[in-house]
Amino acid sequence: MQVCAAPARKGIPPAMGRQGRRMMPFDPDTASPLAAAPPAGSPELGQFALQIPGMHLNKLLQVLESRGVSVAHILARFGLDRSGLRLGGSHILYGDYVRLLDCILTEVTVPGLGFLAGRHINAADFGVVGYACISAPTWREAISRFIRYQALLGYGIRIRQDLVENASHAVIGARVLPELPARTLLYLVEEWLGNWSAWLETSGLELAEIRLVVPRPDHAALYMRYFSCPVHFSCAENEIRVCRSHLGSMPEMANDIAANMMADYCENMLARINQSLSIVERVRQSISAQFRAPPHATRPTLEVVAADLGMGARTLRRMLALEGVRFQDLVNEHMARLAQAMLRDSDRSIKEIGFSLGYTEVSGFHRAFRSWTGMTPGAYREGRDG
Repeated sequence: MQVCAAPARKGIPPAMGRQGRRMMPFDPDTASPLAAAPPAGSPELGQFALQIPGMHLNKLLQVLESRGVSVAHILARFGLDRSGLRLGGSHILYGDYVRLLDCILTEVTVPGLGFLAGRHINAADFGVVGYACISAPTWREAISRFIRYQALLGYGIRIRQDLVENASHAVIGARVLPELPARTLLYLVEEWLGNWSAWLETSGLELAEIRLVVPRPDHAALYMRYFSCPVHFSCAENEIRVCRSHLGSMPEMANDIAANMMADYCENMLARINQSLSIVERVRQSISAQFRAPPHATRPTLEVVAADLGMGARTLRRMLALEGVRFQDLVNEHMARLAQAMLRDSDRSIKEIGFSLGYTEVSGFHRAFRSWTGMTPGAYREGRDG
């Protein structure tokens, strides 16, 4: 396995993070999560082989080394050089990363390993993206930026994140990619939670609740050391609920000039990556954005999404057909997730939920929900309550 390290990019000086740590810039010329061709057997999204920043693996190895656990033989099996992983900008093909992680988790037993590794990741490790976040004018903007730029950090490959606000909470959600071994799924969910917990505890924001898709692990008591809020397991979604009252407060390192400069840089990198995303992923992103924009009861149409992607409706329909996907199936996929979330997490009536998704008759929403999930909205809600 080859690990590539990105050279420092000229023209953008390293920024200073907390405790004087230098935050090295992310180079879009070498740090793109897209490789030219996938190796045999590597998991893929769309037609591209994807890469994970070596930083994620490096943090895992640091936790193991602090406990006297060596996995040098596993690294050697994958042709990895430990010193190379310590370099900023190193990347590993996604398929190799998943197989390597599974090998380590098979041989090593450290309770809450993913959570501990996630807590070792800080803003300095995210380079320009990290500085774009901590220099933001408010914590709401900082969190939003982190989620927006997740594709630049490897999270967009393994985990799909979003931020939704309601009357009392901001909900940071995450969906881990399917078809992973249970131990790998647990690791990735815990790494995600550990990273957010380490960051949020410095913000002064109040955590209200944590919901995780994984079954309650034997080391669940570990979470109690870090969270004073309830932690639930075997949930439908991964969610971190934050009280909204302090989202408008200013981070300690807020700086408008730096925030704007770093955000512009991240936007340029993101644009380059998005140009290479599969059409299905780009349509999913557009559908999600359209649903978040008012009026909420208006479903995104093929024409609206095509315009958002800068192409005609016929062109988009033809491109999706080549992928064997129908536009309406992608809309239904998103609507099913929204309906399940509202049934699970709100007291709104089934009629109100159906109306919010564009159904004027409750019977139509019942038929649609049954086609998506195999059960009625009422049965789903009762099952979740139980």
